[in-house]
Amino acid sequence: MMSDGMSGTTAAKGLSTRPVYQPRTALGKLLWEIRGQIVASGEPLLGWDAIEREISEHRQGAQAQE
Repeated sequence: MMSDGMSGTTAAKGLSTRPVYQPRTALGKLLWEIRGQIVASGEPLLGWDAIEREISEHRQGAQAQE
């Protein structure tokens, strides 16, 4: 077996070497925690199109109630 001198490192395992995101504000920490709960639940994260669609649906529902 050949060694590349990097066995055991994240690069050798094919993992990202980017630093883990660290939120800097209380709101950022809360949102990051909520995101982690969603990921752990297995629920897929929404993309921008789905987020915009949900916002639009919510706004339409709010206007109908007025």
